[in-house]
Amino acid sequence: MSSVLKGGRLTATDKEVVKFISSTEADRRIAQSSIQVNEAHIIALAKAKAIKQKDSKRLLRALRKLERRMIFRQGLEDVHVLIEEYVTRECGRETGGLLHLGKSRNDQVSTAIRLSLREEMLNLSNQLLAFERSILQLAKRHTKSIFPGYTHLQPAQPITFAHYLIAFGDSILRDEQRVREAFNRINNSPMGGGALAGTSFNIDRTIVARLLGFNGLVENSLDAVGSRDFVLDALSACSITALDFSRFAQDIIIYSSANVNLLEIPDEFSSTSSIMPQKKNPDPLELLRAKCGGIIGNYNSSGIMLHALPSGYNLDFQEITPLLWQSLDTLKSCLRILEGLVPKLKLRTYPESQLDLTVATEIANILVRKMNFPFRIAHRSIGQAVRVALARKVMLRDLKQTDWERVVGRQLSSETLRAIHEALDLKKHLYTYRTIGSPNPNRTEQMIKHRTRKVESVSKRNRLTQVELSRSLRTLRTIADA
Repeated sequence: MSSVLKGGRLTATDKEVVKFISSTEADRRIAQSSIQVNEAHIIALAKAKAIKQKDSKRLLRALRKLERRMIFRQGLEDVHVLIEEYVTRECGRETGGLLHLGKSRNDQVSTAIRLSLREEMLNLSNQLLAFERSILQLAKRHTKSIFPGYTHLQPAQPITFAHYLIAFGDSILRDEQRVREAFNRINNSPMGGGALAGTSFNIDRTIVARLLGFNGLVENSLDAVGSRDFVLDALSACSITALDFSRFAQDIIIYSSANVNLLEIPDEFSSTSSIMPQKKNPDPLELLRAKCGGIIGNYNSSGIMLHALPSGYNLDFQEITPLLWQSLDTLKSCLRILEGLVPKLKLRTYPESQLDLTVATEIANILVRKMNFPFRIAHRSIGQAVRVALARKVMLRDLKQTDWERVVGRQLSSETLRAIHEALDLKKHLYTYRTIGSPNPNRTEQMIKHRTRKVESVSKRNRLTQVELSRSLRTLRTIADA
């Protein structure tokens, strides 16, 4: 039990109990932030004349000294009492005892977590944007590269590799948007909420919020200390991003398998068998897929821990914070793997014969446009043509005019026949798509340009945010030093 807590209501706490409830090791992540919170709080106390100027100077000097060399030790409940113990040793019991005036570990820990977490989220946002850039750069090289679009793991319609990459990239942009939205809710100050009811000292909470770079306050003091939805916000963003990562990893595993043979994974992102010398295994992607499951599990675990807790501060909160840091660390390690892998993916030459049947939808559309067929009848007719081709073990392009006229039940004009043959040419087929967002190479190039501009715009916004946060913390340091 910390010396700053002994001798009051409790005489002592069992060592095993202290060890059991201690968060000191996990608190390493918020140690720097905890010192900054204390510094801002001391400045606010001094401005409110709750403590003398000379005492605030001594306290700030001790905190600055601790900031340069924080030494962790066992047998303490958390980093907050560790800081208070150190300051008390440096300043003496009279002055050191003022450090905790007007605040609680309840509002302090929530504030410190938010400080550290907002940096993590801003960094994650920047990493996702960098990843999106690499996706777009690869897509730019493949706007006309034929690639099968799948439904139910069956080849469905011809698209391009660029179209596939942009689809994944768009999910990354939405992930970044969720990260930023979570950042905005995280970046509010609970400091001044005290244990749950604020304090009778006339401390200006907005001063603390401003010095720490927060956008505003978590105003209600009970809500300020008793809520952890901001942690779930971050974990939710991580979980959805992990879902996207794992789906992409699964795709690459399937597409690079020998029997599908669409993509080649570079050697440096593969492994081999200990017994089968021919093997090239996608081990990093398989492990990434599993790690993403762990991130989703952390979100679920945290939701269960917070489920049905009573209002106010509960020490249960302590158990979800390590899951938060673990999820962020794991997600960023997965992101680094994908960032290295994507630019080195190689598209294999895919036999166009294997995509022959995927043009069937467009041929049905031609019957609707050229011959005024109801779509359902056109669908059935082209389905019969597919059955004929499969029975003869030939491709649709091998069918004769008489074959088409037999399944359609009408004579075909030369214009209709020409349209069918153009649809059977996959490179020409791509240009038959007309709608916004389709695999038409012209549409794809537009999408790449639009998303490139968006990435640069969001990156600029992030840089401005980082400048504002750094400026606030520099102001805190300047005032503290003065």
